Amino acid sequence: MRTLTLGLLALLSCLTLGCSFGGTKLTQAQMNALETREVDATFSETFNAASSALFDAGYTISMSDRDGGLLSGNKSNNRRAERFWLKNQNIEDDHFAISIQIQENGPRRCSVRVKTSVNGEPRSDKAAIDQLWVLMQRQVMMKEPAAIAGASDSRSF
Repeated sequence: MRTLTLGLLALLSCLTLGCSFGGTKLTQAQMNALETREVDATFSETFNAASSALFDAGYTISMSDRDGGLLSGNKSNNRRAERFWLKNQNIEDDHFAISIQIQENGPRRCSVRVKTSVNGEPRSDKAAIDQLWVLMQRQVMMKEPAAIAGASDSRSF
């Protein structure tokens, strides 16, 4: 009983004092490490991988500027069911946005920076950024299989 009381007291303290579970403020160095990565690929391959990754992650590409190395994507979380079941029409849908900046650092080296926002407010969404990196890596690593000498192409389109 005493442990339960202490546990509830600790939980209430955190809720009233504003404990943040995983919402700690990151330093600028930590933000850069989270948001920026180096990619061993050409600018074109990196841009194509980034746009494919956005699409694969369920974002609608809202802006694409290949010359400037910029991409933006948006997606929403429809909360209609919550509004219905909780009888609360004030519950708004969540809107997620990702912006990507690609800079060429050499013939086969690019720097990619990813920024996220939720409902228009800048917020580093580690899960969304990590998902995008995984999808980009898959795209960059995918290559057309080497043609086998003497084999005919049996694919039909």
